[in-house]
Amino acid sequence: MYRYIIIDDETLTRKGTIKKIGTLDGRVQCIGEADNGESGMQLIDETDSDIIITDMNMPVVDGTQLLKLIREKYSTKQIIVISGYKDFDYAKQAIQAKVISYILKPFSKEDIQNTMMEAIHLIENNQSSDNKIISIEAEKEYVQYGYDIQMLKNLILGYHNRQLELNSEKLKTMYSMHHIVLMTIHSTSNLDETALNNYAITSGYGDLGLYISHLNNDKMGFFVLFFPDNTPVKLNSLCKQISSGLIQLLMEMDSSVSIGISNIKSDLLQLNAAFNECVDALNSKKLTDLNHYYFYNEINNTHKRFSWELSDEFLFRIEAAEETKVIDLIDNLFNYFMSIPDCTLYEAKFYCNDLIQKTKIMLSTYYQYSSLNNDSSSIKNIFNSIFNFEEMNNYLKLLFTNISSSMANTSIYKIDDNIGKIKLYIDRNYKNNLSMEFISSLFYMNRSYCSFLFKEKTGEKFVDYVNNIRINKAKELLTQTDMKLYQISKSVGYDNIKYFFRVFKKQTGITPEQYRKNIK
Repeated sequence: MYRYIIIDDETLTRKGTIKKIGTLDGRVQCIGEADNGESGMQLIDETDSDIIITDMNMPVVDGTQLLKLIREKYSTKQIIVISGYKDFDYAKQAIQAKVISYILKPFSKEDIQNTMMEAIHLIENNQSSDNKIISIEAEKEYVQYGYDIQMLKNLILGYHNRQLELNSEKLKTMYSMHHIVLMTIHSTSNLDETALNNYAITSGYGDLGLYISHLNNDKMGFFVLFFPDNTPVKLNSLCKQISSGLIQLLMEMDSSVSIGISNIKSDLLQLNAAFNECVDALNSKKLTDLNHYYFYNEINNTHKRFSWELSDEFLFRIEAAEETKVIDLIDNLFNYFMSIPDCTLYEAKFYCNDLIQKTKIMLSTYYQYSSLNNDSSSIKNIFNSIFNFEEMNNYLKLLFTNISSSMANTSIYKIDDNIGKIKLYIDRNYKNNLSMEFISSLFYMNRSYCSFLFKEKTGEKFVDYVNNIRINKAKELLTQTDMKLYQISKSVGYDNIKYFFRVFKKQTGITPEQYRKNIK
C-alpha cells in the first residue's frame, strides 16, 4: 500500500480530496494532513510518505518554497499540485519541481484518481529500475566472487603462481585484514559446501572466513580464515574452536573428519605453501586417530625404519602378474602398519612410496617408458589427497593390481620351468637376502624338493649358484668402478664384509683388493 499526505490551507479541500481518492482498491492510504507549507514539510519529514498532494497558495511557507524544499531533500517522492490559480509562475515552479500533474480546482474524482494511479505507476517503475540496478550489481558481485573463489582454489593447489587481484567486495573486505590461516578438511564422505558455509555464518565466523570446495575432490575442502593484527582472541584458540565445530557438524552427518591447520600467512601467493603445511599436518595423523585436527607447528614428521618381511615377495607377485596375491599382501602390509605403535600416515605413505619406486625400477626392465613413471606427479597428487588408511589401502590395491595385470603377457616368469624361473629371479635379485626357504615359497614348492630339483637341473647347490652370481657381479664392480669394498659387498648381497671376503677368496683364490690390483 502506498501512503500519501495532503497539504492545503482549506480544510474542506483536504477532506474532499481524501474522499474523492478513496483507497483505490486498497492501494493508497492518507497518513496525514497539514494546513501550510511549514507544517507540511515537518509532516513529510515525520511520515516519509510516497506521494505528496499540495496546494500552491498557502500561509507561512507557500507552495513554491515547499516544492523547492521537497526536491532538495526528497528527490524521488511523487508530487501532485492542486491549485485554484492559473498562475504561470506557479505552473513554472511546478514544472521545475517535476510534479506529476498540476490540477486546477475544482477537479473531478476521475482527475485526482487518474493522477494518483499515474503516481503509483511511476513509483513502481522507479522501484523496478532500482531493483534492476541492485540486481545488476548483485550479479556483478556474484560473478566476481565466483571468479575470485576459482582463482583461490588454483592458488591453494599450486596451479596459479602469479599475484591475484581480488575483484569481489566481500573478499576484498576479508583480505584487507592481511593475515591468513588455511584449514584443510578431509572427510570420509562428500563435503556439503552450502552446509559448511552456513555453519560459518551461523557460528559467527562469516566475516572472518569462508569455506572453499576442492577443485576435483569432493571429500576435501578448505576453510580460509582471515584475521587482523589485533584479533581479541588467540589464533590457536580460534582455530581449535572452528575445527571442533566443523568436526562436530560433520560427525552429525556420519563422516569421519581430519583437519590440517597451516601457519600464519600474509599473502595470497602463500596459500599453496599453506596447503603443503596442511598436508604435512594431516600426514601426522596416527592410524588409530578419529576426528582430529592437527597444527603444522606442532608436528614432527620423521619416519621410522620399517622392515616388512614380505616386501620382496610383494614385488615378485606384481612382476609375476599374481593379482589376487598382490591384494592379499597389501592387506598384510596394512596389518603390519597397524602393529606399529603410533604409526602415522606420513610413515605409511613414505614406505608405500618406496615400494612404488622399486616397482618403477622393475618396470624399467620391461618398458622404456612405463605409465607409472609418467604418472609419478599424479601419484604424488593423489597421495596429497588421501588422509585415510582405508582410502590409501584401496588406492594401492587399484594401482598395484593394474600394474600386475599389465604384466600378464610380458612377465619373464610366464614359463613352465620352475628352476628356470628361480634362476631368473636370482639373476635379477642377487642383491636381496636369498634363501632356499624364501625361493621355494615364491614358486609354491616344498623346500627340500626345490633344493633337490635345483641341484639336479643346474649341477650346483642353491647357495653355490647364488654365490657365483654375486661374486661375478663383484668382479665387474671391482673392474669397472672405484666403489669401496664395503659398498661392493653390500651391493651384491653381502651385509657382512668379512663373509664377502671369505666367499670371494674361496671362489678366486685371492682377496677382492688383490683382484682389483691385479686387473689394474
